[in-house]
Amino acid sequence: MSSRQRIKRYHTGTYIPGKKIKKHFQIPAFPAGELLGIPTKKVSSPAISSASNPLSSLDIAQADPPYDASTDFEYKDENDKVRTLVYWDEIAAAIEQTESLLYDDQIDDIEKYKLPQNETLSSLWSNFSTWGPCYPRAVEAEASPNNRHLRWSSKKNSNNSNWTYIVQSNSDRITDESSIIYPSYRETYHSPSKQELGGLCRPGFLIIGQGKCGTSSLYHYLTGHPRVLPANEKQIHYFLYHRTRSLGWYYSHFPSLESFLGRGALMTGEASPGYMPYPSVVEMVAKTMGQSSIGGEESSKGGIAIWKDRVQSMPKIIAIVRDPIDRAVSSYKYNYIQPALNKLKAGTGVMASGDKIPGGMSDEFYLKHHLFTFEELAYSELKVLKSCLEPGGEGEKWTYRKYGKKSSMFFHQSFETRKKSSQLSPLIHLDGACYNATKSKPVPRAQWVDLAKENPKKVLLLPNLQLTQSIIGRGLYALPLEWWYEVFSSSSPKKLNEDRIFVVCTEHMSTNAEVTMENVTQFLGLPNFDFSNVTGAGRYNVGSHRGYDTVTPGEDSNVDDDDSEEEGRRMNLDYSQTESELASISDDLMLELLDFYRPYNERLFKLIGKACPWKN
Repeated sequence: MSSRQRIKRYHTGTYIPGKKIKKHFQIPAFPAGELLGIPTKKVSSPAISSASNPLSSLDIAQADPPYDASTDFEYKDENDKVRTLVYWDEIAAAIEQTESLLYDDQIDDIEKYKLPQNETLSSLWSNFSTWGPCYPRAVEAEASPNNRHLRWSSKKNSNNSNWTYIVQSNSDRITDESSIIYPSYRETYHSPSKQELGGLCRPGFLIIGQGKCGTSSLYHYLTGHPRVLPANEKQIHYFLYHRTRSLGWYYSHFPSLESFLGRGALMTGEASPGYMPYPSVVEMVAKTMGQSSIGGEESSKGGIAIWKDRVQSMPKIIAIVRDPIDRAVSSYKYNYIQPALNKLKAGTGVMASGDKIPGGMSDEFYLKHHLFTFEELAYSELKVLKSCLEPGGEGEKWTYRKYGKKSSMFFHQSFETRKKSSQLSPLIHLDGACYNATKSKPVPRAQWVDLAKENPKKVLLLPNLQLTQSIIGRGLYALPLEWWYEVFSSSSPKKLNEDRIFVVCTEHMSTNAEVTMENVTQFLGLPNFDFSNVTGAGRYNVGSHRGYDTVTPGEDSNVDDDDSEEEGRRMNLDYSQTESELASISDDLMLELLDFYRPYNERLFKLIGKACPWKN
C-alpha cells in the first residue's frame, strides 16, 4: 500500500498505522483539503454561509474530492516508468512533503515544523503560483529585476473562498462515456495585449498535425478521457495566425479554473494541424510557453539550448502521420476539388488564363472542364521538390540563410551541430524554401506555369494556397518534425524520443484505436482509462462530414479529418465517378511516388523510433 493510500484510508477511518499520527493535519489554504480529501477546518464566513451557496455547510472530509492523491499524482506507472504530468510538480512535491511529515515520529507539532525553505506545511500549501495548469483568479504580480511570478493575493476573494461549492457545482457526472461533456469557458477576453492570467488554464498538450491524418479523431478520443477537458474549439492556431494576441486571449479558449477543479481535470489542450510545417511555430511555442510556465520575466532572446532546458515546463507535443500517398489523395479531394467547386458554383472562379468562369453549372461540368487531375498537380510539384531538395540545393541554402546563418537566430546552434555530424541531415523548411516562387495572380506558383499554358481554362487560384501547393510535400513528415525534435527531444542521443514529443501512425489508430490511445495516455502521464466506448462510437469528421461533432461509425469510417485552412470545409459533397477519375493514380506515378517518399519515410522512422505500416 502506498503512503498516499495510507493517508487516504487513515482520513476516512479505514486504516490506522502502527504509530498513530498525533492529530489530523489541517490544511487551511486553497484548495488542498477540498480537492485531495485531506480534512480541513470548517471555515465560517458570510461568503460560505450564504444562502446562495447551498452546499457550503457540507463537511469537506466527508465530501467526494475530485482528485485522488493515491492515483492522480503518482510518479511511476505499473511498468515503473516515471510519469511526467506537466505543470503538476508543485502539487506532487507538496503531497510528498506532507505525507512524509505525517508519519514522522520525531516531529511533535507538524503544523509548526519548519521545512528546508523555512516554510510550515500551511505556508507550503498556500504559496502555489498555480494549481496545476490553472492560475488563481485573485492574483498579484510581484516583480524584481530578475523574477516575476504570480502568487495568491493577500486579499481574500469572497466569490472563490468556498471551494466546496465550486467543486461540487462544477462536477458534471458523465453517464454516457462515449459523449464529451464541454466545460465552461471565459465568454469574452477584453484585454488582447495585457497579460491577465487569473482564473485561466494552460494547455498540457498540442496536437500539431499533420493535416488529413486524423487529428480530429485523435483529439476527440483524447478528450474522452475523464481527466482531459477540451478547448472551446479544436483548432485555435494561436502560434500561427494569432501570435500578436496575448497569452490571456489564448488561455481563454481553454476550460475555466472552476471547471478544471470541479471536474478533477489534469489536462487540456488543442489540435491545430497548421502548426507542424513551420519552424517559427516551434520557436514561438518554446519562448511563449517556456517563459510563462516557469513564471520568469526573462528575455525572449537566446538560442535553442536555453529553451531546450525548459522543455519540462512546456506542453507535450503529439503528431500524427499517415501513409503519404493516401494523405496526398485525401488532401487533393479536400483542399483542391471541394474549395474549387465552391468557388466555381458561386461564380467567383478564375481560369489560369485570367478569365472568369460563370457559376450555376453542375458539379460534373466543372469537374470535367475546369479542374486539374491529381496526377497533373503531383507531377508538377514533384519536379519542383526534386530540384529544391537536392543535396546542397536551394532548400538547404534558403533555410540556412533564413534560420541558421546568424548566431542570434534561434536554431543557429542546431545548424552548427548538424554541420559537424555525418549522421544528421540539414534542416529544411519545405514550405518556405520550395514553394516561395510566384508567377501571377491566376497562376500563383511557378510550379504551375507549364500546367497553365497547357490547360488555360482550369483553376489554380484558391484561398488555401499553402495546402494546394504542397499536396505531395506535406507527406515529407521528417522535414518539419526534425525542427520540433530539436526542442522537444531529450538532450541525450540515447533518449531521443523521451517523453516530450510523441508520434502516432494513423493506420495504428484505425486498426487498434484502444491500444493507440493507451500509448498516448502513458505518454501524457495520465491515469489509465478504457477508451473502448469513446473509440467505438466512430471517427470524427471523416469523408464528406465537416462538423467537429460529426461521428462516422463502422465501415464508413476512414481517417480523413477537418483541416479548417480552406474555404470548402462546410460543403457536403458526394464523390462522383468523375471525381474518382480525377483522383486516380497511374502505375507510373505510383512507382515514382514510392521512390520519392521512401528515403524520407526511413528518415522519419529513424527519428521517431518506430515504423508505420505504409506502402513501400
